[in-house]
Amino acid sequence: MSRLLWPITGKHFSPYIHGQFVKPSSQHIRKLVNPNDRSHLVDVHEASPLQVEEALVSAKGISATSEWQTNPKYRRDRLLALALKLEQHDHDMAHIESLQTGKPLGDSLYEISDVVDCLRYYAGYCDKFYGQSQALHNMHTYTTREPLGTVALITSFNYPLLLVGWKLAPALAAGNTAIVKPAPQTPLSSLALAELATDILPPGVINVLPGGIETSQALIDKTDKTSFTGSTQVGQQIMRRAADRLLPLTLECGGKNAVIVCDDADLDTTADTVAMGAFSNAGQNCCAISRVFVHRSIYNTFLDKLASTVHSSWKATLDTAEGDNEYNQYGPLIDDKQYKRVLGYVEKSNQAPFLMGNISATTSSQGYFVPPTIFAHVDDNAPLATEEIFGPVLSVMQPFDHLDEAIQRVNQSVYGLASGVFSQDIKKAHKAARLIRAGFVWVNTYNIMPPSLPFGGRGQSGIGKDLGKSALDQFSFEKSVMMDIS
Repeated sequence: MSRLLWPITGKHFSPYIHGQFVKPSSQHIRKLVNPNDRSHLVDVHEASPLQVEEALVSAKGISATSEWQTNPKYRRDRLLALALKLEQHDHDMAHIESLQTGKPLGDSLYEISDVVDCLRYYAGYCDKFYGQSQALHNMHTYTTREPLGTVALITSFNYPLLLVGWKLAPALAAGNTAIVKPAPQTPLSSLALAELATDILPPGVINVLPGGIETSQALIDKTDKTSFTGSTQVGQQIMRRAADRLLPLTLECGGKNAVIVCDDADLDTTADTVAMGAFSNAGQNCCAISRVFVHRSIYNTFLDKLASTVHSSWKATLDTAEGDNEYNQYGPLIDDKQYKRVLGYVEKSNQAPFLMGNISATTSSQGYFVPPTIFAHVDDNAPLATEEIFGPVLSVMQPFDHLDEAIQRVNQSVYGLASGVFSQDIKKAHKAARLIRAGFVWVNTYNIMPPSLPFGGRGQSGIGKDLGKSALDQFSFEKSVMMDIS
Protein backbone atom coordinates (compact mmCIF):
# COMPACT_ATOMS: atom_id res chain seq x y z
CA MET A 1 0.00 0.00 0.00
CA SER A 2 2.52 2.60 1.08
CA ARG A 3 6.06 3.08 2.20
CA LEU A 4 5.08 3.17 5.85
CA LEU A 5 1.99 1.31 6.86
CA TRP A 6 1.61 -1.78 4.71
CA PRO A 7 2.78 -4.33 5.62
CA ILE A 8 3.05 -3.18 9.21
CA THR A 9 4.94 -6.11 10.76
CA GLY A 10 8.01 -4.96 12.63
CA LYS A 11 7.28 -1.28 12.08
CA HIS A 12 7.42 1.59 14.55
CA PHE A 13 4.98 4.45 14.16
CA SER A 14 5.19 8.11 15.11
CA PRO A 15 3.02 11.23 14.94
CA TYR A 16 2.17 12.85 11.63
CA ILE A 17 2.87 16.59 11.75
CA HIS A 18 2.95 19.17 8.96
CA GLY A 19 2.77 16.67 6.15
CA GLN A 20 5.27 14.10 7.40
CA PHE A 21 5.94 11.49 10.04
CA VAL A 22 8.22 13.05 12.61
CA LYS A 23 11.19 11.54 14.39
CA PRO A 24 10.01 9.89 17.62
CA SER A 25 10.86 11.95 20.68
CA SER A 26 8.45 10.57 23.24
CA GLN A 27 9.76 8.17 25.83
CA HIS A 28 6.31 6.60 26.01
CA ILE A 29 5.93 3.73 23.57
CA ARG A 30 2.57 2.01 23.40
CA LYS A 31 2.62 -1.64 22.38
CA LEU A 32 -0.47 -2.41 20.33
CA VAL A 33 -2.04 -5.83 20.83
CA ASN A 34 -3.85 -7.91 18.22
CA PRO A 35 -7.29 -8.58 19.78
CA ASN A 36 -7.67 -11.83 17.82
CA ASP A 37 -4.84 -13.60 19.63
CA ARG A 38 -3.41 -11.05 22.13
CA SER A 39 -0.07 -11.05 20.31
CA HIS A 40 2.15 -7.99 20.03
CA LEU A 41 1.21 -6.11 16.87
CA VAL A 42 3.40 -2.99 16.58
CA ASP A 43 4.92 -0.22 18.68
CA VAL A 44 3.57 3.31 18.48
CA HIS A 45 5.50 6.37 19.66
CA GLU A 46 2.94 8.67 21.22
CA ALA A 47 3.16 12.43 20.82
CA SER A 48 5.36 14.30 23.27
CA PRO A 49 4.23 17.69 24.68
CA LEU A 50 6.66 19.37 22.28
CA GLN A 51 5.16 17.53 19.34
CA VAL A 52 1.67 18.58 20.40
CA GLU A 53 2.87 22.19 20.28
CA GLU A 54 4.44 21.59 16.87
CA ALA A 55 1.14 20.23 15.57
CA LEU A 56 -0.74 23.24 16.93
CA VAL A 57 1.71 25.64 15.25
CA SER A 58 1.38 23.68 12.01
CA ALA A 59 -2.42 23.69 12.06
CA LYS A 60 -2.76 27.31 13.11
CA GLY A 61 -0.26 28.35 10.45
CA ILE A 62 -2.91 28.02 7.73
CA SER A 63 -3.93 31.67 7.54
CA ALA A 64 -7.35 33.13 6.82
CA THR A 65 -5.97 34.39 3.48
CA SER A 66 -4.69 30.99 2.34
CA GLU A 67 -6.19 29.15 -0.63
CA TRP A 68 -7.38 26.45 1.78
CA GLN A 69 -9.74 28.89 3.48
CA THR A 70 -10.62 31.24 0.63
CA ASN A 71 -11.14 28.82 -2.27
CA PRO A 72 -13.99 26.36 -1.64
CA LYS A 73 -13.52 24.72 -5.06
CA TYR A 74 -9.96 23.90 -4.08
CA ARG A 75 -11.17 22.21 -0.89
CA ARG A 76 -13.79 20.34 -2.89
CA ASP A 77 -11.22 18.99 -5.32
CA ARG A 78 -8.82 18.01 -2.52
CA LEU A 79 -11.51 16.07 -0.64
CA LEU A 80 -12.59 14.31 -3.82
CA ALA A 81 -8.99 13.38 -4.54
CA LEU A 82 -8.58 11.97 -1.04
CA ALA A 83 -11.79 9.96 -1.40
CA LEU A 84 -10.56 8.47 -4.67
CA LYS A 85 -7.17 7.56 -3.23
CA LEU A 86 -8.77 5.93 -0.20
CA GLU A 87 -11.09 3.98 -2.50
CA GLN A 88 -8.10 2.78 -4.52
CA HIS A 89 -6.45 1.48 -1.33
CA ASP A 90 -9.60 0.13 0.33
CA HIS A 91 -8.45 -3.46 0.87
CA ASP A 92 -5.10 -2.47 2.34
CA MET A 93 -6.80 0.06 4.62
CA ALA A 94 -9.37 -2.56 5.62
CA HIS A 95 -6.59 -5.00 6.55
CA ILE A 96 -5.02 -2.33 8.78
CA GLU A 97 -8.39 -1.66 10.39
CA SER A 98 -8.99 -5.37 10.98
CA LEU A 99 -5.55 -5.94 12.46
CA GLN A 100 -5.85 -3.21 15.06
CA THR A 101 -9.50 -3.82 16.00
CA GLY A 102 -9.85 -7.57 15.40
CA LYS A 103 -13.08 -7.02 13.45
CA PRO A 104 -13.87 -9.20 10.41
CA LEU A 105 -12.44 -7.97 7.13
CA GLY A 106 -15.89 -7.61 5.58
CA ASP A 107 -16.89 -5.17 8.32
CA SER A 108 -13.73 -3.14 7.77
CA LEU A 109 -14.37 -2.94 4.03
CA TYR A 110 -17.83 -1.51 4.70
CA GLU A 111 -16.24 1.00 7.05
CA ILE A 112 -13.74 2.18 4.43
CA SER A 113 -16.53 2.48 1.86
CA ASP A 114 -18.55 4.62 4.28
CA VAL A 115 -15.58 6.98 4.78
CA VAL A 116 -15.22 7.35 1.01
CA ASP A 117 -18.92 8.25 0.76
CA CYS A 118 -18.60 10.73 3.62
CA LEU A 119 -15.64 12.53 2.03
CA ARG A 120 -17.52 12.83 -1.26
CA TYR A 121 -20.70 14.01 0.43
CA TYR A 122 -18.97 16.91 2.18
CA ALA A 123 -16.83 17.69 -0.85
CA GLY A 124 -20.10 18.53 -2.56
CA TYR A 125 -20.90 21.06 0.16
CA CYS A 126 -17.63 23.00 -0.08
CA ASP A 127 -18.80 25.43 -2.75
CA LYS A 128 -22.46 25.41 -1.69
CA PHE A 129 -22.12 26.63 1.88
CA TYR A 130 -24.17 29.79 1.66
CA GLY A 131 -25.21 32.56 3.99
CA GLN A 132 -28.47 34.55 3.78
CA SER A 133 -29.33 38.04 2.64
CA GLN A 134 -32.21 40.34 3.58
CA ALA A 135 -33.32 43.91 2.86
CA LEU A 136 -34.37 45.51 6.15
CA HIS A 137 -35.61 49.15 6.04
CA ASN A 138 -32.61 51.12 4.81
CA MET A 139 -30.21 48.38 5.75
CA HIS A 140 -28.65 45.61 3.75
CA THR A 141 -28.06 42.56 5.90
CA TYR A 142 -26.37 39.27 5.24
CA THR A 143 -24.80 36.35 7.04
CA THR A 144 -21.62 34.45 6.31
CA ARG A 145 -20.22 31.13 7.44
CA GLU A 146 -16.58 31.13 8.51
CA PRO A 147 -14.30 28.31 9.63
CA LEU A 148 -13.68 28.08 13.36
CA GLY A 149 -9.94 27.66 12.94
CA THR A 150 -8.16 24.58 14.27
CA VAL A 151 -10.34 21.75 15.56
CA ALA A 152 -9.46 18.74 17.72
CA LEU A 153 -11.01 15.44 16.65
CA ILE A 154 -10.87 12.84 19.45
CA THR A 155 -12.21 9.44 18.46
CA SER A 156 -13.03 6.03 19.86
CA PHE A 157 -11.58 2.58 19.16
CA ASN A 158 -14.67 0.86 17.83
CA TYR A 159 -14.78 2.38 14.34
CA PRO A 160 -11.41 4.13 14.14
CA LEU A 161 -11.42 5.37 10.55
CA LEU A 162 -15.17 5.83 10.20
CA LEU A 163 -15.37 8.15 13.21
CA VAL A 164 -12.42 10.17 11.92
CA GLY A 165 -14.13 10.46 8.54
CA TRP A 166 -17.40 11.62 10.09
CA LYS A 167 -15.58 14.51 11.76
CA LEU A 168 -12.73 15.24 9.38
CA ALA A 169 -14.83 15.60 6.23
CA PRO A 170 -17.17 18.38 7.48
CA ALA A 171 -14.36 20.07 9.40
CA LEU A 172 -12.20 20.35 6.27
CA ALA A 173 -15.14 21.19 4.01
CA ALA A 174 -15.86 24.22 6.22
CA GLY A 175 -12.24 25.39 5.83
CA ASN A 176 -10.81 24.36 9.19
CA THR A 177 -7.56 22.58 9.92
CA ALA A 178 -7.76 19.44 12.04
CA ILE A 179 -5.67 17.62 14.61
CA VAL A 180 -6.78 14.01 14.97
CA LYS A 181 -6.22 12.25 18.30
CA PRO A 182 -7.20 8.62 17.66
CA ALA A 183 -7.96 6.14 20.42
CA PRO A 184 -4.74 4.77 21.99
CA GLN A 185 -5.62 1.20 20.95
CA THR A 186 -6.29 2.03 17.27
CA PRO A 187 -4.14 4.81 15.76
CA LEU A 188 -2.95 2.96 12.65
CA SER A 189 -5.76 3.70 10.20
CA SER A 190 -5.70 7.41 11.04
CA LEU A 191 -1.96 7.49 10.39
CA ALA A 192 -2.51 5.59 7.14
CA LEU A 193 -5.17 8.09 6.04
CA ALA A 194 -2.78 10.95 6.79
CA GLU A 195 -0.15 9.31 4.63
CA LEU A 196 -2.61 8.96 1.77
CA ALA A 197 -3.34 12.68 2.15
CA THR A 198 0.33 13.75 2.08
CA ASP A 199 0.36 14.67 -1.62
CA ILE A 200 -3.24 15.89 -1.59
CA LEU A 201 -3.73 18.22 1.39
CA PRO A 202 -1.42 21.16 2.18
CA PRO A 203 0.92 20.59 5.16
CA GLY A 204 -0.84 21.56 8.38
CA VAL A 205 -4.39 20.87 7.22
CA ILE A 206 -4.32 17.50 8.98
CA ASN A 207 -2.08 16.34 11.81
CA VAL A 208 -2.41 13.00 13.63
CA LEU A 209 -1.20 12.62 17.20
CA PRO A 210 -1.29 9.17 18.82
CA GLY A 211 -1.50 9.57 22.56
CA GLY A 212 -3.52 9.36 25.73
CA ILE A 213 -5.34 11.71 28.06
CA GLU A 214 -2.52 14.28 28.27
CA THR A 215 -2.56 14.77 24.52
CA SER A 216 -6.34 15.17 24.52
CA GLN A 217 -6.21 17.71 27.34
CA ALA A 218 -3.59 19.81 25.56
CA LEU A 219 -5.70 19.89 22.40
CA ILE A 220 -8.88 20.79 24.30
CA ASP A 221 -7.02 23.67 25.93
CA LYS A 222 -5.55 25.14 22.74
CA THR A 223 -7.85 24.49 19.78
CA ASP A 224 -10.98 26.30 18.60
CA LYS A 225 -13.38 23.35 18.87
CA THR A 226 -13.36 19.76 20.12
CA SER A 227 -15.42 17.00 18.55
CA PHE A 228 -15.35 13.82 20.63
CA THR A 229 -16.73 10.30 20.36
CA GLY A 230 -16.43 8.06 23.40
CA SER A 231 -17.91 7.29 26.78
CA THR A 232 -20.28 9.57 28.65
CA GLN A 233 -17.85 9.81 31.56
CA VAL A 234 -15.03 11.12 29.35
CA GLY A 235 -17.44 13.43 27.55
CA GLN A 236 -18.40 14.95 30.90
CA GLN A 237 -14.72 15.46 31.76
CA ILE A 238 -14.16 17.22 28.43
CA MET A 239 -17.17 19.45 29.02
CA ARG A 240 -15.87 20.49 32.45
CA ARG A 241 -12.40 21.19 31.06
CA ALA A 242 -13.83 23.25 28.19
CA ALA A 243 -16.17 25.29 30.43
CA ASP A 244 -13.73 28.07 31.33
CA ARG A 245 -13.11 28.84 27.64
CA LEU A 246 -16.73 28.21 26.55
CA LEU A 247 -15.14 26.00 23.89
CA PRO A 248 -17.58 24.75 21.22
CA LEU A 249 -18.10 21.01 21.65
CA THR A 250 -19.65 18.09 19.86
CA LEU A 251 -19.93 15.10 22.20
CA GLU A 252 -21.16 11.78 20.85
CA CYS A 253 -21.27 9.62 23.95
CA GLY A 254 -22.89 6.48 25.31
CA GLY A 255 -26.22 4.82 24.74
CA LYS A 256 -28.57 2.18 26.08
CA ASN A 257 -30.42 1.76 22.83
CA ALA A 258 -33.81 0.06 22.73
CA VAL A 259 -36.10 -1.36 20.08
CA ILE A 260 -39.81 -2.13 20.27
CA VAL A 261 -41.15 -5.26 18.58
CA CYS A 262 -44.90 -4.90 18.06
CA ASP A 263 -47.31 -7.79 17.76
CA ASP A 264 -47.66 -7.27 13.99
CA ALA A 265 -43.91 -7.27 13.23
CA ASP A 266 -42.38 -9.59 10.62
CA LEU A 267 -40.61 -11.79 13.15
CA ASP A 268 -38.11 -13.45 10.81
CA THR A 269 -36.83 -10.12 9.47
CA THR A 270 -36.96 -8.55 12.91
CA ALA A 271 -34.93 -11.36 14.52
CA ASP A 272 -32.24 -11.04 11.82
CA THR A 273 -32.12 -7.25 12.17
CA VAL A 274 -31.99 -7.28 15.97
CA ALA A 275 -29.19 -9.86 15.93
CA MET A 276 -27.18 -7.67 13.60
CA GLY A 277 -27.95 -4.50 15.55
CA ALA A 278 -26.98 -6.06 18.86
CA PHE A 279 -23.93 -8.14 18.04
CA SER A 280 -22.11 -6.65 15.05
CA ASN A 281 -18.63 -5.43 15.94
CA ALA A 282 -18.95 -7.52 19.13
CA GLY A 283 -21.53 -5.05 20.41
CA GLN A 284 -18.89 -2.29 20.47
CA ASN A 285 -21.15 0.18 18.77
CA CYS A 286 -22.63 3.37 20.22
CA CYS A 287 -25.91 2.44 18.50
CA ALA A 288 -25.85 -1.26 19.43
CA ILE A 289 -29.23 -2.61 20.43
CA SER A 290 -29.02 -3.26 24.15
CA ARG A 291 -32.69 -3.53 25.18
CA VAL A 292 -35.56 -5.18 23.33
CA PHE A 293 -39.21 -4.64 24.30
CA VAL A 294 -41.44 -7.37 22.83
CA HIS A 295 -45.24 -7.59 22.87
CA ARG A 296 -46.50 -10.27 25.21
CA SER A 297 -48.43 -12.16 22.51
CA ILE A 298 -45.28 -12.89 20.48
CA TYR A 299 -42.67 -12.86 23.25
CA ASN A 300 -41.70 -16.53 23.34
CA THR A 301 -41.90 -16.98 19.58
CA PHE A 302 -39.64 -13.99 18.96
CA LEU A 303 -37.16 -15.08 21.63
CA ASP A 304 -36.82 -18.53 20.04
CA LYS A 305 -36.33 -17.04 16.57
CA LEU A 306 -33.72 -14.61 17.86
CA ALA A 307 -31.81 -17.32 19.70
CA SER A 308 -31.85 -19.57 16.63
CA THR A 309 -30.59 -16.77 14.39
CA VAL A 310 -27.76 -15.82 16.74
CA HIS A 311 -26.74 -19.42 17.42
CA SER A 312 -26.50 -20.20 13.69
CA SER A 313 -24.41 -17.15 12.84
CA TRP A 314 -22.10 -17.69 15.82
CA LYS A 315 -21.54 -21.32 14.82
CA ALA A 316 -20.83 -20.25 11.23
CA THR A 317 -18.22 -17.83 12.51
CA LEU A 318 -16.51 -20.55 14.56
CA ASP A 319 -16.46 -22.84 11.55
CA THR A 320 -14.53 -20.34 9.39
CA ALA A 321 -11.48 -20.64 11.70
CA GLU A 322 -9.67 -17.46 10.60
CA GLY A 323 -10.35 -14.29 12.60
CA ASP A 324 -9.97 -11.95 9.60
CA ASN A 325 -12.06 -14.06 7.23
CA GLU A 326 -14.24 -11.79 5.12
CA TYR A 327 -17.33 -13.86 5.89
CA ASN A 328 -17.02 -13.91 9.66
CA GLN A 329 -19.79 -12.12 11.51
CA TYR A 330 -18.24 -11.80 14.95
CA GLY A 331 -14.91 -10.48 16.13
CA PRO A 332 -13.27 -9.98 19.52
CA LEU A 333 -13.50 -7.15 22.01
CA ILE A 334 -10.77 -4.56 21.76
CA ASP A 335 -8.59 -5.37 24.79
CA ASP A 336 -8.31 -7.09 28.13
CA LYS A 337 -9.98 -4.25 30.03
CA GLN A 338 -13.10 -4.40 27.87
CA TYR A 339 -13.08 -8.19 27.91
CA LYS A 340 -13.12 -8.30 31.73
CA ARG A 341 -15.73 -5.54 31.90
CA VAL A 342 -18.18 -7.36 29.64
CA LEU A 343 -17.69 -10.75 31.31
CA GLY A 344 -18.16 -9.00 34.65
CA TYR A 345 -21.67 -7.90 33.67
CA VAL A 346 -22.54 -11.43 32.58
CA GLU A 347 -21.14 -13.09 35.67
CA LYS A 348 -22.60 -10.59 38.15
CA SER A 349 -26.09 -10.70 36.72
CA ASN A 350 -28.66 -12.19 39.08
CA GLN A 351 -30.06 -14.36 36.32
CA ALA A 352 -28.65 -16.93 33.91
CA PRO A 353 -28.34 -16.05 30.22
CA PHE A 354 -31.06 -17.33 27.93
CA LEU A 355 -28.32 -17.88 25.32
CA MET A 356 -24.55 -17.81 25.65
CA GLY A 357 -22.01 -19.73 23.63
CA ASN A 358 -18.90 -21.47 24.86
CA ILE A 359 -16.26 -18.78 25.38
CA SER A 360 -13.37 -21.19 24.83
CA ALA A 361 -14.79 -22.50 21.54
CA THR A 362 -13.96 -19.42 19.50
CA THR A 363 -11.95 -18.75 16.36
CA SER A 364 -8.99 -18.21 18.68
CA SER A 365 -9.11 -19.24 22.32
CA GLN A 366 -6.38 -16.69 23.06
CA GLY A 367 -8.31 -13.69 21.76
CA TYR A 368 -10.71 -11.34 23.54
CA PHE A 369 -13.79 -13.21 22.34
CA VAL A 370 -17.11 -13.12 24.15
CA PRO A 371 -19.95 -14.97 22.40
CA PRO A 372 -23.26 -13.23 21.74
CA THR A 373 -25.25 -13.40 24.96
CA ILE A 374 -28.99 -12.92 25.45
CA PHE A 375 -30.82 -12.40 28.73
CA ALA A 376 -34.62 -12.75 28.84
CA HIS A 377 -37.29 -11.27 31.14
CA VAL A 378 -34.88 -8.56 32.33
CA ASP A 379 -36.30 -6.04 34.80
CA ASP A 380 -36.23 -2.36 33.81
CA ASN A 381 -34.08 -1.38 36.79
CA ALA A 382 -31.47 -4.14 36.52
CA PRO A 383 -27.87 -3.09 35.67
CA LEU A 384 -28.22 -5.07 32.44
CA ALA A 385 -31.01 -2.67 31.49
CA THR A 386 -29.59 0.64 32.69
CA GLU A 387 -25.79 0.59 32.24
CA GLU A 388 -23.89 0.73 28.95
CA ILE A 389 -21.97 -2.54 28.59
CA PHE A 390 -20.43 -1.98 25.13
CA GLY A 391 -20.21 -5.66 24.35
CA PRO A 392 -22.24 -8.51 22.83
CA VAL A 393 -24.87 -8.61 25.59
CA LEU A 394 -28.56 -8.14 24.80
CA SER A 395 -31.42 -7.80 27.29
CA VAL A 396 -34.89 -8.85 26.18
CA MET A 397 -36.99 -6.99 28.70
CA GLN A 398 -40.17 -8.07 30.43
CA PRO A 399 -42.98 -8.17 27.82
CA PHE A 400 -45.31 -5.22 27.21
CA ASP A 401 -49.04 -5.12 26.54
CA HIS A 402 -49.57 -1.68 25.01
CA LEU A 403 -47.39 0.51 22.78
CA ASP A 404 -47.67 3.52 25.12
CA GLU A 405 -46.26 1.37 27.92
CA ALA A 406 -43.32 0.26 25.77
CA ILE A 407 -42.50 3.84 24.75
CA GLN A 408 -42.62 4.99 28.36
CA ARG A 409 -40.23 2.22 29.40
CA VAL A 410 -37.85 2.95 26.55
CA ASN A 411 -37.70 6.59 27.66
CA GLN A 412 -36.77 5.74 31.25
CA SER A 413 -33.09 5.59 30.25
CA VAL A 414 -30.78 8.53 30.96
CA TYR A 415 -29.43 7.98 27.45
CA GLY A 416 -31.08 8.99 24.19
CA LEU A 417 -28.90 8.03 21.26
CA ALA A 418 -30.71 5.54 19.01
CA SER A 419 -33.80 3.38 18.93
CA GLY A 420 -35.91 1.24 16.64
CA VAL A 421 -39.49 0.12 16.02
CA PHE A 422 -40.66 -3.02 14.23
CA SER A 423 -44.27 -2.90 13.06
CA GLN A 424 -46.23 -3.21 9.83
CA ASP A 425 -48.70 -0.58 11.07
CA ILE A 426 -47.57 2.82 9.78
CA LYS A 427 -49.55 4.68 12.46
CA LYS A 428 -47.83 2.76 15.25
CA ALA A 429 -44.46 3.37 13.65
CA HIS A 430 -44.97 7.12 13.31
CA LYS A 431 -46.32 7.40 16.85
CA ALA A 432 -43.34 5.59 18.33
CA ALA A 433 -40.85 7.55 16.21
CA ARG A 434 -42.41 10.80 17.41
CA LEU A 435 -42.51 9.94 21.12
CA ILE A 436 -39.25 8.05 21.63
CA ARG A 437 -36.62 10.39 23.08
CA ALA A 438 -33.63 9.50 20.89
CA GLY A 439 -31.57 11.20 18.24
CA PHE A 440 -32.13 8.50 15.62
CA VAL A 441 -35.11 6.16 15.23
CA TRP A 442 -35.13 3.32 12.68
CA VAL A 443 -38.35 1.64 11.56
CA ASN A 444 -38.13 -1.99 10.34
CA THR A 445 -34.38 -1.62 9.85
CA TYR A 446 -31.41 -0.67 12.00
CA ASN A 447 -27.98 0.98 12.07
CA ILE A 448 -28.02 2.43 8.56
CA MET A 449 -26.48 5.90 8.64
CA PRO A 450 -26.08 7.76 5.34
CA PRO A 451 -23.87 10.87 5.58
CA SER A 452 -26.86 13.10 4.74
CA LEU A 453 -28.70 12.39 8.03
CA PRO A 454 -27.57 14.07 11.27
CA PHE A 455 -26.46 11.71 14.01
CA GLY A 456 -26.29 12.54 17.70
CA GLY A 457 -28.18 11.95 20.91
CA ARG A 458 -29.76 13.70 23.83
CA GLY A 459 -29.47 13.37 27.58
CA GLN A 460 -26.29 11.55 28.58
CA SER A 461 -25.75 10.45 24.99
CA GLY A 462 -24.17 13.81 24.23
CA ILE A 463 -24.65 17.15 22.52
CA GLY A 464 -24.36 18.25 18.91
CA LYS A 465 -24.40 16.28 15.67
CA ASP A 466 -22.12 14.33 13.42
CA LEU A 467 -23.12 13.95 9.75
CA GLY A 468 -25.65 15.89 7.72
CA LYS A 469 -25.52 19.62 7.11
CA SER A 470 -25.76 19.99 10.90
CA ALA A 471 -22.15 18.84 11.26
CA LEU A 472 -21.03 21.43 8.72
CA ASP A 473 -22.85 24.12 10.69
CA GLN A 474 -21.12 23.03 13.89
CA PHE A 475 -17.67 23.27 12.30
CA SER A 476 -18.30 26.88 11.27
CA PHE A 477 -19.20 30.23 12.79
CA GLU A 478 -22.17 32.28 11.56
CA LYS A 479 -21.53 36.01 11.32
CA SER A 480 -24.20 38.66 10.76
CA VAL A 481 -23.43 41.87 8.84
CA MET A 482 -25.67 44.97 8.65
CA MET A 483 -24.91 47.86 6.33
CA ASP A 484 -26.61 51.28 6.19
CA ILE A 485 -27.39 51.98 2.53
CA SER A 486 -29.60 55.06 3.04
